Amino acid sequence: MIVMRVNSHQFYGRGWGSGRIEDPCRVIECGEGTVLAITVNYGGTGFILGHCRKALIDRWGMYCSDPFRRASDAGLRRSWAEPLQRGMFIFRPSRLEIVAEQDWMRQTS
Repeated sequence: MIVMRVNSHQFYGRGWGSGRIEDPCRVIECGEGTVLAITVNYGGTGFILGHCRKALIDRWGMYCSDPFRRASDAGLRRSWAEPLQRGMFIFRPSRLEIVAEQDWMRQTS
């Protein structure tokens, strides 16, 4: 296992992987107090698709384990983490960025 001290992990799209020959597969797991922000590129602009705590990048895709997104009440006074499907596969150019965990990420509906 190689421990990397970078906050951003790029996936260049299906067939391209992480762009590093010596790195055919990469597992990214967050420590306590951090999560991975999943950013997907559409037309050159990045949009946050959700968050997760563990991901795998290989040449053919990016797998995000137990992803979730932010949900709020109608008055935007209370927010919580809403689980997405059990695992999410992403094949288009995207990025994982390690960010600080916020209170809403620990709460469920």
